[in-house]
Order: sequence, then structure tokens, then C-alpha cells
Amino acid sequence: MIGRRLLLLGGVAALAGCTVGENVQWLPWNPPEPLPVTVPSGLTGRLARTDALAGHLLGHASAWGLSSGRVTTLEWFRKATAEHFQVIASSDPARRQHSTTVLPSTPSPTQRTASATQAALSKELGALRVLHRTSAQQAAGPAALLWASLAAFSATMAAVLPTGVGTLGDDGTERTPDLTGTGADQGLQLGAQAVYGYEMALAAPKLGTADQAALRGRLQQWQAFRPKVLTASPTTELTAPSVGYDVRPARDGASARLIAVQLETAALPMLGAWIAGTSSAAERRVGIDALADSNSALVRFGGAALRWPGWPG
Repeated sequence: MIGRRLLLLGGVAALAGCTVGENVQWLPWNPPEPLPVTVPSGLTGRLARTDALAGHLLGHASAWGLSSGRVTTLEWFRKATAEHFQVIASSDPARRQHSTTVLPSTPSPTQRTASATQAALSKELGALRVLHRTSAQQAAGPAALLWASLAAFSATMAAVLPTGVGTLGDDGTERTPDLTGTGADQGLQLGAQAVYGYEMALAAPKLGTADQAALRGRLQQWQAFRPKVLTASPTTELTAPSVGYDVRPARDGASARLIAVQLETAALPMLGAWIAGTSSAAERRVGIDALADSNSALVRFGGAALRWPGWPG
């Protein structure tokens, strides 16, 4: 992005009849100190094994009759995993800097069926989720968001890789969270709006049984969110919004799912900013789990799968 100072310098140079850059004294720029990040032991090996297992499925996609949607999702997953490793291996992972490091080689998988390979992949993703979640709970600032985001990614991928995802996101922006933009009070407002929104989604006539169960289950999760926030931050009070919520009752199943997608899409970066900005370990734990639940719900209701859930996109 071109800064205002450089634009002004360019304008002065043009008026003087000289070339931009001529007689300009460029000030030295020192990059910020890397934010502290502790990479857990065994992480690299697990990432390499998940990549190998996904590659094993892709290598036998035709013989094992994998659907085109599942193949596309597995290809996207491998690219996302490679990007995650490049960030973790960089000099400043908490700012999502990238290295050129590639995943190390690992023994080739020996599973002989798609189901056995997927079971092994789901097991690795489950272990990664636990590893990332533990790291997020032990970290603070953007480092906590880094690990919470990867935990949410792993949990969602374990659920959707057996079938594939309809929409795959391209959320590779380098934007960073506003560490002061969301606190426990905004979290409570977010929860109240989500509860209202899901009630509007459930108002759809002739809602299918599966959608009704999924929407009601998510409503209950958001209803449980408020007491968790208040337990983690007892002095926080819920204030009424300045205007009413702009959500209308759903007309059918499609509009109900759309309401859910819009709610979860709005919630993810707010939860991410809360995780990165809070100094309270108790609040952080609530935010980490809420982020994972929100990301899973987003994809469940038809939203795009994200490589970095919780980061501003």
C-alpha cells in the first residue's frame, strides 16, 4: 500500500520536473520484533502425516470412487496445511508471516481402503485439534488466536473431509485483529444477537427435520454462551443495543441457513479479536471453544470453509 508521505513526495518531484525517487532520502525501516510463540513438540510430524494421508486419498481417488467434491476439498486442505506450516515455521508466526519451508517427508501411508485412510486422517486431525487448543489456552495475544484458529480448522476438517465441502474460502489476507475492538461486553452482545437470529431462522415454516435439529442445537450453544462469558468475566454487563436487530423471520430452509451463515460469518472475527485481545485466561478459554463451534456451524449451514477462522478477512 502506498503511504500518504510517499504520494506527497512523488507530487513534489513531479512538480519539480524530476523522476520519483530522485533526491529522496529513504529512511531505514526496522521490522517489529517477532511476537513470542511456542511451537508444541510433535506438531511438524502430525502436520506431515495429515498431508500424507490426504495425498494417499487423492492418489487413489479414482480407484476408491471419491466424489469430485471430496477431491477438490482434499486438494484445498493440503494447500491450507502447507500454508499453516509455512506460517508456523516462519520467524513471526503470530503475525502470520510466511517462510518457504516445506513439510518434511514422512513414511507413506499403508492403508488399503478409503475408509481406513480417512479414519487415520480424522485421528490425526483430532490430535491436532487438542494440540492447538492446548497451545491457545497457554498463549496470549495474537499467538493465542493463531493456535485457536488452527484448532477450529482441524475440528471442522475432521468433520467435513469424509464428504467434502460445497464452498471453499480464499481467506489469505494479511490483516491483523484489532486487539481492543472486542471485549466480554461485546461478546455478550454478539451472543444476544445470535440467539435472536437463530430464533428468526427457526421461525421458517415447514423447516426440514435435519435443519431444525441443527439450528436448534446451535441456538442452544449460543444460549449457553452468555453464562460462560459471565462466569469468566463476572463484572461484565449486557447493555441493550442502540437499535433493534435487523433480522426477519426466515421464509424457508434456504433463508434459515442463510441467516445462520451470516451470523457465524460476523461472529468469527469478533471472537478472534476477543481471543487475541483479552488478558483473561478464563475469557480466552471461552472464546477458543466458541470460535471452534462457530466455524463448524458456518460450514454446516453452507458457508465457506476457512483456512484461518477468526482472523479478519
